Amino acid sequence: MSKRKAYIQKMEAQLHELDARMDELEAKYDKRSADAKIQYQDTIRKLQGKRDATQKRLTDLRNSTDEAWKELKGGFEASWKELRNSVERAASKLK
Repeated sequence: MSKRKAYIQKMEAQLHELDARMDELEAKYDKRSADAKIQYQDTIRKLQGKRDATQKRLTDLRNSTDEAWKELKGGFEASWKELRNSVERAASKLK
């Protein structure tokens, strides 16, 4: 297996783990009062937007040529880091 393919599979698995974490956060938000739900809906919407953007970058990375791989990989990693940090910040607000 090439390093590129292994990297993509690893990141897909990590994205699935983050999806599960986001589902947990959403479930916790759903248990909050109506006022709190309104406040957190925006957070959930933003997380989902970042998640969708990260998934698109991963798809672009998977479908890229060898020449574009390096450039796209940097963009994906920045998107991934922002998504992961955003999920962690949202999780810390629920504690």
